[in-house]
Amino acid sequence: MPINSLREYLTLLDARDELTRVTVETDPVLEIAAITDRVCKRPAGGRALLFENPRGAGFPVATNLFGSPSRTCLALGVDQLGSLTARMSALLGRIHAPALAQLDQQIGALPEFSRFAALQLPPGWTEVMQHPDLTVFPFLQSWPGDGAAGGHPRYITLPQVFTANPDGSAPNCGMYRAQLLGPRELAIRWKAGSGAARHLAAFQRLGKPLPVAIALGGDPACLFSAMLPLPGELDEMTFAGFLRGVSIGMAACRTNPLQVPSQADVVIEGFVDPAETALEGPFGNHTGYYSPAGPAALMRVTAISLRPGAIVPATVVGPPPMEDCWMAKSWERLLLAFLQKLAPSINDIHFPLEWIFHQSAIISLEKPLPGVVREIAALLWAMPWFSAARLLVFVDAEVGSAGLSGVAWHAINLPGLTRNLFHDSDHKRLALDATNGSASRLPLCSDPAINLLLQRRWQEYGI
Repeated sequence: MPINSLREYLTLLDARDELTRVTVETDPVLEIAAITDRVCKRPAGGRALLFENPRGAGFPVATNLFGSPSRTCLALGVDQLGSLTARMSALLGRIHAPALAQLDQQIGALPEFSRFAALQLPPGWTEVMQHPDLTVFPFLQSWPGDGAAGGHPRYITLPQVFTANPDGSAPNCGMYRAQLLGPRELAIRWKAGSGAARHLAAFQRLGKPLPVAIALGGDPACLFSAMLPLPGELDEMTFAGFLRGVSIGMAACRTNPLQVPSQADVVIEGFVDPAETALEGPFGNHTGYYSPAGPAALMRVTAISLRPGAIVPATVVGPPPMEDCWMAKSWERLLLAFLQKLAPSINDIHFPLEWIFHQSAIISLEKPLPGVVREIAALLWAMPWFSAARLLVFVDAEVGSAGLSGVAWHAINLPGLTRNLFHDSDHKRLALDATNGSASRLPLCSDPAINLLLQRRWQEYGI
């Protein structure tokens, strides 16, 4: 059965001994993040954490919810992440001639996908704050320098941010960091070209404010869909239904025309005036450094609604391994299905945890011919998923993309590094051909007859 709410998910984690309840008082300013950072760097990602008594707040805060392969699988209702590849491949197999530029429309037109369109349900967030106040929630400060430019250090780190076109079409749900500026103000940092940025531009042309809604908690599938860089304008909530196998329930906001998941724990509504910006940052991120402060959208809050017994989810971003690395591994498995449909010679893809947010990957190919590696590198660089990839390493399928030791061995023993290391036309992205497709030296291979001899006599050796 699919998980319908954050509380259901936490109950399941508790039953599987995957959750630690922290009952003592803890401070949302730095302390909770520091605890989470230590736990998520333990073997297999440590446990999920539920801080039941955050200082100065009447709401529990949950962290490291998806910080291991097993919990990521549990959240998405699969036995192993490879099941996501198989399911996505089966769906894409129904598209006769896939084209990246139209892939969102091609997928959206499939009955096997569109049947998971969201349903209209009453909201589970029935409690309304008479005087909306963001400061009563245990939103975290993760690192000492967060928000130092304006003196506002606390962030919402797992928001599902909803926007849409002026006519309500092309709804988008993205995960953008949101900095608290006061009881009813947020600075939201979305990238140029994102769904929210496109919607803001459309409202700007009309001279109207952009409606924005932020949902926290609810079904984990919604959160994962918000995080995924889906092609084009593919509807994230329909994709969440596809992931969980059952349509998501959506409910209308109270003060703007948007809809958000009916099972969300907290719903924050408001508007962004295209003429206003706020200074956001700096913010400690996965590089181990702070991303610099810069202009961001200024959201003015008009309403906050709560689910009874609401729990605030949060994550901590920093040097890997961190929770977001394991969440991104789900995208790795889904992305493989997209890549194999667009470039069938790709056998597998692997994002090392240290590379995962630089769009850099190890890619294995089936029997690559001379010149094929460069063709595939150019194809990938033209895709939005690899447009900023710092490094792509190509290996033979026999090496295995996830076998980092084997990949490193092949990469350093290339017959001609100057020939096998190449870059794009702007000299901004590198690719390394470690397939040995053009190698002139004879590779080492053990004698088949000796292998059979050893297999037959191994017990005799007494080893």
